[in-house]
Amino acid sequence: MGSVLVALNTHGTVYDSWRESLRYAVFQVVSLGTSTGFANADSGLWPPFSQLVLMFFTLQCACSGSTSGGIKVDRAVILWKTINREIKLIKHPKAVVHVKLGEKTLEEANITACLLFICIYLGIVFLSTLLLSALGVDLLSAFSGSAAAMGNVGPGFGLVSSLSNFALIPVAGKWLLTFVMLFGRLEIYGLLLFLILRSWR
Repeated sequence: MGSVLVALNTHGTVYDSWRESLRYAVFQVVSLGTSTGFANADSGLWPPFSQLVLMFFTLQCACSGSTSGGIKVDRAVILWKTINREIKLIKHPKAVVHVKLGEKTLEEANITACLLFICIYLGIVFLSTLLLSALGVDLLSAFSGSAAAMGNVGPGFGLVSSLSNFALIPVAGKWLLTFVMLFGRLEIYGLLLFLILRSWR
């Protein structure tokens, strides 16, 4: 679906033929969605709508159990179903509504852990964006670079676009993004436990 949306948006504005639009769109969306990191076009020149679709896949990435980075599809589905449940409970306060993933009913502890993971993940991306902005990096480069580093995706937009690299990011920013990348690759909870000295006892 993301590939189709990007293809529709880039056709006529960036590429003349449908075939070319779809080919570049599919490649970029799949590359970011699987955190492969390859690029065959400068998506930094694409319209803002296409960039936002790519940013969504940069944050979400692939399914749980895969070796890709990102929040993962399963957690995004749980978030959506939890929001749905809360809306139903507002309408029917005495109803008993379960959150299911496939045929399995999820326990509240699992739902809480999932939602907390998403909050911490987005919080790290936001904090990293804030610090990069303080170092003089423009907002688009700071946000997309932080999201790309956190998801171990590869390219972002602006200074870190598909056909560029992180060379123009200040040295302090590169160190920051290195730590952000570690959080994304080594799993947030595990690295937090490692960094908290009390957990060593």
